[in-house]
Formats: sequence, C-alpha cells, structure tokens
Amino acid sequence: MGKIQTEFTGVVKNAKMIWLACLFLPALLFWLAWEPMLFTPLVFIAFVPFFYLMDWGFGVSKGKNFGSLILALLLWNISTTWWVWFASDVGAIAMLILNSLLMFIPFGITRWLQRKRWFRWDEKWLFVGLWLMYEFGHHRWDLSWPWLCLGNAFSGMPWYVQWYELTGTLGGTALILSINLLIYQGFTRVSHGTNGTWLKAFRLPLSIVVFFGILSGILGDLASNFVNQKKSKLRNPYRVVAIQPNYDPYEEKFVLDPMEMVRDMAKTSDSAGPADCILWPETSLVSNIDVSSPDRDVQVSYLLHNRRKIGPFTNHGGKADVVGSLNPAPAMLIGSNMIHWYSWNGDGKPDVAARQSNNPEYWYTLHNSALWLGPDGELQRKKNDEGSQGSCEIQFYHKSKLVPGTEQLPFVTVLPFLERLAISLDENSASGTLGKNASAKALGEGNTKVAPIICYESIYGDYVSDYVKDGATWLAVITNDAWWNNTPGHEQHFSYAKLRAIEQRKWVVRSANTGISGFIDPLGRTSMRSGWYQGRDERSTEIALNKHLADGFFSEDKIGSKRYSEWSILGIKFGDSLDENHLNDGKITQVGNQLAMSQTIYLNQYRTVYNRLGDGKILIILVAFMWILSWFNRKQSPEL
Repeated sequence: MGKIQTEFTGVVKNAKMIWLACLFLPALLFWLAWEPMLFTPLVFIAFVPFFYLMDWGFGVSKGKNFGSLILALLLWNISTTWWVWFASDVGAIAMLILNSLLMFIPFGITRWLQRKRWFRWDEKWLFVGLWLMYEFGHHRWDLSWPWLCLGNAFSGMPWYVQWYELTGTLGGTALILSINLLIYQGFTRVSHGTNGTWLKAFRLPLSIVVFFGILSGILGDLASNFVNQKKSKLRNPYRVVAIQPNYDPYEEKFVLDPMEMVRDMAKTSDSAGPADCILWPETSLVSNIDVSSPDRDVQVSYLLHNRRKIGPFTNHGGKADVVGSLNPAPAMLIGSNMIHWYSWNGDGKPDVAARQSNNPEYWYTLHNSALWLGPDGELQRKKNDEGSQGSCEIQFYHKSKLVPGTEQLPFVTVLPFLERLAISLDENSASGTLGKNASAKALGEGNTKVAPIICYESIYGDYVSDYVKDGATWLAVITNDAWWNNTPGHEQHFSYAKLRAIEQRKWVVRSANTGISGFIDPLGRTSMRSGWYQGRDERSTEIALNKHLADGFFSEDKIGSKRYSEWSILGIKFGDSLDENHLNDGKITQVGNQLAMSQTIYLNQYRTVYNRLGDGKILIILVAFMWILSWFNRKQSPEL
C-alpha cells in the first residue's frame, strides 16, 4: 500500500511540475523568439505548452482552466510588450489584461466544443481556425492591438517568409500554429507509446518547415527582380532623404519653439544634398495646421521657400547631377498636427471626434496627419493643364488606424462618458479621439505616389495594401517611437516594416523622430538603418557618432559590390558629401544631434497576390482548410 501511495504522489508531483512549466514556458520561448532576440525558430514550439494546458483543462473545473490559461497568456504578453509601460502605465496594464482575455476566446470556444458529446471533429484543428478569426477580428475594432499577431514573429527572419507576398501574416500564424500542433501530437503519441521513434513522430512538421523554407527561397529569387529592376516599368531612380531629428517627446518636442525645430530640421534636410523626396517624421509640425488653408501656415510657408535651395535628384545615363535652385524643388512628406474648424448649431456633437471651442457655435477636429508638398513641377503641369494657381500642390492624409486610449477612445458613440478617460502622454500632446480618413490614401501623382503610413498603421498589413491599391509605388513610414524609451518596442516596430515590404514588394523608407530610421528593400532586407539616439547628454557630435557606431548603425547586407558599413561610416565621421559617382549609394550626414539618411530606391506598380486577395479571402481559405483537417483527423480516429 505504501509503494502505491509513493508512486501516486510521484505522478502528482510530476504533473504539477509539468503544469508549472507550461505556465511559464510560453513567455520565455516567445520572448526569445520575438524581436530583438535572435531565436525566431522557437515560435515553432512556443505554443506547445498551450495545447498541453488545453488538454489538462478538460479534466478540471472551468475556473482552474480559465486561471491557468489566462496566467500563461498574460505572462506571454508581459514578456514581449512590457515596454508599453513607458508610454502609459495605466494603458499598459489595461492592454496586457484585455489582450490576454481576448486571446482566451479561442481556448474557451474549443473547451466548449470538447465537452459536447455530439461534436465529432478534431477540435484542435478547429482551434487554429478560431485563432485566425480572432487575429482577423482584433485588427478591426476600436480596441485593436495586433502587435502580437503570431505571423509578426517572422520579422526576425524575413528571408524565411518571402511567401508573405501570397498570404500575409495570417499565413505565418497558420503555419506556426499548425507546426506547434503537429509537434504536440507527435510528442503525445511517443509519450503514450503509440508511435515508434521521435524521428517518425516529428518528420511531418520538420518536412513542412523545410518546404516553406525552399518556397521562400524560390519566391525571394523571383522577387529580386524588383530590386534589380529587371521587370519594373519604372526604371528611373528615385532619391529619398529620411531625417531623424531626435527630439525628446517628453521634454523637447512639444515644448521647444515650433519654428526653431522646423529651421533645424530644414538645415538637416539641406545637408543631405539633392533629392526627389524628403521625409520628416510623425508630428514634425507640432502647431496645428488648418486643413482649409495649409499654405497660409507659417511652418508650411517657410518650407515652401526653403526647399527650393535644394534641387531634385535626377539621373542622366547613370550620372547624378545637382539641378540649380531655379528648377523644381523636391517633394516633402511631413508628419503634421492638423485642425479642421467648422460651425455647428445642432443638438449633441457633430462628429465623434468633434470638440467644442470657447465659442459654442464653433467646433474643431484634431488630426494626426501626413502633409505632402508636391514638387513645383507637379503644380506647373496642373497650372498649364487646368489653370490652377499657387506655388506647389499640397495634399494631406489623416491617420486612420488610431492608437486605442491615446488617439481613439473606444466605443464613445455608445459610451460617451469614456471621453473623460483619455490618456494624455504629456500636457502638450493631443488626447482623446482624433479625426481620421475614411480609407487609406496615397499622396503625390503618377508613378511616384507614396503610401503615407503613420506610426501604428505600419502593423496593419491589409490596410497597407489599400495604399498600394490607391496607386502607391513605395511605402513611407513616419513615426515617433521615443515614447517607449530605449526598449524592444522601437526594434519590433522597425522590424514589422520588413514584412510590409515583402507583402507588397515595395521599398520601405522609415523616418523616425528617434527610434530607427532606415531603408528596406522589397525582399525585407535592411540596406541602411540608424540606431537609438535621444537625450541632451548625447548632443555633441563626437558622443553622437560613437553612440551610433556602438548601436550598429548599418546593416551588413550588400547592395551591388559595395558594403554599406564601409562607406557610410566615413560619410558620418567627416560629414562629407560622397563623390558624384556614388550618389546612387546610401549616405548619412549629421547636423548637431540630427541625422539625414539618403538613398536611391526604385519604384514599381506591381500588386502581389496578397494585395489582390486581402486578409478576408485569405482567412476564408485558411479556415476552410483547418475545417477540412479537423474533419479528416476526426474521421480517422479509432473510436469511430
């Protein structure tokens, strides 16, 4: 009797140890697999403990099942997105708890199906379909937080997911969950002695992983044509300058004189030399610009005059020339605060984002916007064709994917009292619900139209597709990642842009206030990038240079026969313009604490399979496939 009791106690202790391990393992594995860590392949086993907890929970009460899964999900969220705390402690707590609860929904539905005697299908394959539907829905409501979409994990190894041009991140999520499930099933069969060797148990998931690696290599090789311009109809080079002004958002950006900052950023832009387009980061123009007359704003007027000092970048037979100041000025894409004034005498608010001014008859809406100052030649053509007047064409786009809590109060149309709970990042920044565009809008004209992706929008692959459908031939991300300090947040945000490049097969240029600015080619490879740089203690040129070099300023990727790290460091160290023969290469200049990064990119009008299908159709295909697998596996069960 004592021997039996000892064996039983040992089994119980072993079960408790496994249970405890499964609570903490997902957080550890996902932390190691997520950017900026270097162990991305761990995502193929990181979900296995959750499948164990699902089976364990079938034999315990609902409370224990719920508590175990929620704790494991919460630890996963904390390990990968804890850095949100630096932007807002209250917002971080709310996000971590709510996201964990939402992640539990597929588990809860699966448990309910498990307990129904009439349900005869394999519920775990249905779980994969339910998780895909959860991610799809989480991208499309007021509390959207798709940061931990499983497909984003592959931003750490973009060479493996060149097939995202077919499926987007939903395909990555489906692959990760499927491999985890196959590994869990193989492990279970071997543990119960129903399936020979470990090699036999795991050969199927291993074969699938290898197959997708080979597929990625084939598609990547084909897509290299867009880098080498073998298939593009737009063969002219397009020179882009992205500046990184490095203003501390808490102590400088919304405190310093707006025109002082504009002048400093203009000097930094001038230092980069000729360009076709200049990017300034999110909210570079902090004083609200009236949407009805942006050209009358003092900030905009200054830029319209100043940018004519720089001629555009042109190419004649492979040789770059600087065009004189009388020629058309380069285009500019600038992050701006904008305001829309209007009168309203009706009942209630005229719009969910409307705010009442001191005069009760006048209302206004604030916007986080991208302002496009077209090249002068663009307006001249319009003037000749249509008789329009002015010095340049001005377009703008209002950010549509708003950050819950800071830029958009959820459900304020049905729960208006929530407006008082708006989270303000600092006393000078706008809080509460902002106005937004009804849809994505590419700016510019003709074959050089750009996608003005503002900060948070860059994690929405399907939404970025809408810019390309509107004619964008390259992608620009303007952002301010300094709210999170020097944490993994800005690394992850930059890395996700690599997935957008692959999904659309477009060049991505990123301009960050601070964080990471850089250039990403259509294969998701970083050709040039900055390091983290912020704070008055790094204002001297010498300290700034050493800081950037220590942070690994540039990628080791090779473009042509020249390695960027070799010549770019010289460009920073001496602040020199490179030889004219190298103007097609990347270049960095530094003015005080600010940086200007310039490189020639190539544009294309290609639309990928993913762009044409969109997340909706891909979701239907993937979920249907999971239903088929669920039916097939259940029908093969011996008990039937």
